Amino acid sequence: MKTCCVLIPYFNAGDSLLTSIASIDYNYCTPEVIVVDDGSKTIKAADILKKYNGPLKLILVELQDNKGIEHALNKGLELHGHAYKFIARLDCGDICKNNRLEKQIKFLEENPSYYLVGTWVDFINMEGNHLYTVQHPAEYRLIKKLMYINTTFTHPTVVFRSETLKSVGFYPTDAPAAEDYAYFFNIIKKHPASNIQESLIDCIIDPNGISTKKRKTQIRSRISVIVKNFNFNGYAIYGLIRSAMLLHTPRKFTVFLNMLLRPNQ
Repeated sequence: MKTCCVLIPYFNAGDSLLTSIASIDYNYCTPEVIVVDDGSKTIKAADILKKYNGPLKLILVELQDNKGIEHALNKGLELHGHAYKFIARLDCGDICKNNRLEKQIKFLEENPSYYLVGTWVDFINMEGNHLYTVQHPAEYRLIKKLMYINTTFTHPTVVFRSETLKSVGFYPTDAPAAEDYAYFFNIIKKHPASNIQESLIDCIIDPNGISTKKRKTQIRSRISVIVKNFNFNGYAIYGLIRSAMLLHTPRKFTVFLNMLLRPNQ
């Protein structure tokens, strides 16, 4: 079994795909990169990957039609996920830094009961300027509580064991635009998880990204995930109220609040 792959969904993203691939560290292991083109029509991943001349092996999966990120991720996992011990996520335009994969894989190797590890994350704008830093919790019991309020993992930062596919399954397809939130809930109900207390990813806030263009769909999906996993505690109740309020809050305003309230690194 190979050590690690990096799973990247793609949809008309252009050269930002190459930027992300170029940032992947390969000193600790040599990961393979699985790119799933989710039915691109204008800028196909195959044309972009022809420009790549780096050291990493690239595997391209092409979907005939645009199915959505959850279906693209599941197709990549279905075809190739079981060939690796660890599966890392990354999105087009996001940048790995500070030996990201080495630190996360070492964590999972040294903590065999843990199935998922994320990191802190720096959010940047389209020009590459730092906006704010999200410091996700490390302690498993706190993660399980805070997940009701907001996701305690940023999707492109996570690395998880391929054994998760047998234990938990694939990304849920009944939570459109919030497949990661639903999947993380499923994982932490069965297995310990953590976050490395260091920013190892720059995540770009794209005005054309899912969290912006499909914001209300995403929040409605989050509400359904909370209800599905609901238990009567203050975290779950507050999480429902908070999500309902976010339905009427523009993304630009929440980004502005994060810039004011969250620490800079």
